[in-house]
Amino acid sequence: DRESFVVAKKQGSEGGSDLAGPNAGRGGAVLAFVTGLWLALLQFSHFFLLEVWLTSRATTFFVALFFWLVGFLAGLQAGGRKSFPLLVVVAAAGYYVSFGLLALWPFKLAMLPAAGLCIAFGGAAAGAFFPFAEARFTRVKWLLFHENNGFVLGIFGALLGAVFEGRWLLMWAPGIGAAAVLREAPLRSYHDGDALM
Repeated sequence: DRESFVVAKKQGSEGGSDLAGPNAGRGGAVLAFVTGLWLALLQFSHFFLLEVWLTSRATTFFVALFFWLVGFLAGLQAGGRKSFPLLVVVAAAGYYVSFGLLALWPFKLAMLPAAGLCIAFGGAAAGAFFPFAEARFTRVKWLLFHENNGFVLGIFGALLGAVFEGRWLLMWAPGIGAAAVLREAPLRSYHDGDALM
């Protein structure tokens, strides 16, 4: 409830825990780590989709990164505290829409705008995450620490998955990752400063 949130926030600012908010302690760290892991898997899965089904030119990564960053900027403006869980669902659905379109029409550059829009949905989820998660941390360094550790592990996981289990990675990793994030940040409405209901 709101009162316990205010107490936890005050304790954190008085030199107590570095984590505060609705999921003070381990929960905020887990959310940040799992989200970073999922975002890396999602971003690299989009990149591998473009590599496999559209074009394997060296510029493909930069095209994917461009759309991701455009989405990221939009996500920062999307009212992240209320939109993040919804954007997780939209990003995962967008990935599978992109997967389907590119599988149905392989090597058709006309599919690039649609795939780019789907990539931008993933970037929007990334942008919305930081406003969503900031209430759980009194110090931004811990939010970035846990999210970056998850992202680095996700990069290694995506690269290993692409080498040894590419089909499994492309089919399942983005969806399983989204489900793990939603377990920590459920698709339920809540008000700023209140615990997730």
